[in-house]
Amino acid sequence: MYFKKLVEYSKRLRRTHSRNAKVELIKDFMGRLTKEEAKVGIHYISGRIVQGKINLAWRGLSALLTTAKTKGSPPELVEVNASLQRASENRGKAKVEVLKPLFVRLSQAERKHLVSLIIGEVQQGAGEGLVKIAIADLFGLSDAAIERAYLQKPDIGELFELLLDRGKAAVEKITMKIFSPVKPMLAQIAESIDDVPAAGDVFALEYKLDGIRIQVHRKDDEVRVFSRHLRDITTQFPELVRVARQLPVSRLILDGEAIGIDQKGRPVPFQVLSRRTTRRKEIAEAQNQVPVLPQFFDVLYVDGVDMTEKSYAERIRVLKDVVRDRRYRTARVKPSTRKRAVDFYEQSLARGNEGVMVKLLKSQYRPGKRGKFWFKIKGAHTIDCVILGAEWGHGRRRGLLSNLHLGVFDETGKKYLMVGKTFKGLTDKMLGWFTTTLPRYKVHEDKWTVYVKPVVVVEVAFNEVQKSPKYESGIALRFARVKRIRSDKTAKEINNIIDLIQLSRIALDEV
Repeated sequence: MYFKKLVEYSKRLRRTHSRNAKVELIKDFMGRLTKEEAKVGIHYISGRIVQGKINLAWRGLSALLTTAKTKGSPPELVEVNASLQRASENRGKAKVEVLKPLFVRLSQAERKHLVSLIIGEVQQGAGEGLVKIAIADLFGLSDAAIERAYLQKPDIGELFELLLDRGKAAVEKITMKIFSPVKPMLAQIAESIDDVPAAGDVFALEYKLDGIRIQVHRKDDEVRVFSRHLRDITTQFPELVRVARQLPVSRLILDGEAIGIDQKGRPVPFQVLSRRTTRRKEIAEAQNQVPVLPQFFDVLYVDGVDMTEKSYAERIRVLKDVVRDRRYRTARVKPSTRKRAVDFYEQSLARGNEGVMVKLLKSQYRPGKRGKFWFKIKGAHTIDCVILGAEWGHGRRRGLLSNLHLGVFDETGKKYLMVGKTFKGLTDKMLGWFTTTLPRYKVHEDKWTVYVKPVVVVEVAFNEVQKSPKYESGIALRFARVKRIRSDKTAKEINNIIDLIQLSRIALDEV
């Protein structure tokens, strides 16, 4: 299939408003893919590239967009993927040079679409979730069957490739495999324990840690550590490997957090810990500077048994047998009274943690899901926002991009809405980083403000949400301040307007 055919389908998806009609369009697209194109095509129609990221700066992308077009046959999907793969294996300006021969064969519309794919900003109202539904519909799979298959094989392109090759029966043979990471289960925001809709279910509380989400796999003496984005980070954390090898089982998959600790054993800020994920050399020195402690809170697989369909209560019992040293397990309590729950929450904050997690004891492990099973309650409300613009500072901040324009998704996840500005919480280091980084994503600029593409994500703390006619969203964050830059998240992973409304007393129809 030619790349231009993909662009045509994406345009049709953007013009189609019916969910069912979108599914039918995606099915029609999938039916035109060959086995060779299957994995690539599914990723592209989901709005992403196979490589995930190729770390190409906006200046380089702008140069590719303006490259003179030459005559030549239009590229096919597999050719585009091959070029992107070569680019991902190069560095700096070499990435642009690798991609030039591809871009000169594309029309302007095709170039724009490819750039949107590269930066993960395809706006067509159809992402991986809808593509997964289309796959299930195409092969006659139930919701439960496609979710179970997706748990074991979270690369949707590989899953479609397998179904195309072996048919519906292949789903029953998919099993969880060690060293094949699954997407982590996610939590919803809750303002307090009283807001958790337990519906009679008993729950447990865990410390909410400000660390790096990890998934640890072990088979005999071989251990691998994966990040929340399923990236292999084993070499950066040898101490996690040592702990995993000490456990009394030979095959396992554990979910947890890696936290950095100071000399007094208290957790260090995420910004300090995150340096460990980027280190490739002098690992021993990094270990001395920021010692890391695993805090396991779930078990997904142990000695041939898939634990994901078992209840959280059952998984915790097994976790205690597997991780017997309490230093390596997240602190947990099953509160008998509301006071005990509040005491545990305050204890967590006093120990330097973010707050607590509330988890229903009957809940199964649902990869990549943010359902009403796990909830996070923090000391102050925090959400992940995207930066839509930044204003030039005054006084001691003259010459620096300071006042940040904050945005979240609307309720459809298709549009970014501004919900406030802030210059609070910005360190000198952050100011310098924003000043050098944001202009790379500039859309346009006036005398006071640089407006940028929604690429950079920040975690923002705030006291409350209030109505505001000033913004299209109809609401604004009060006393917003930046906690950290979320380099581990993309603009697709930020919060939405519903999350903010749930943290306020504003009704949706008032916004």
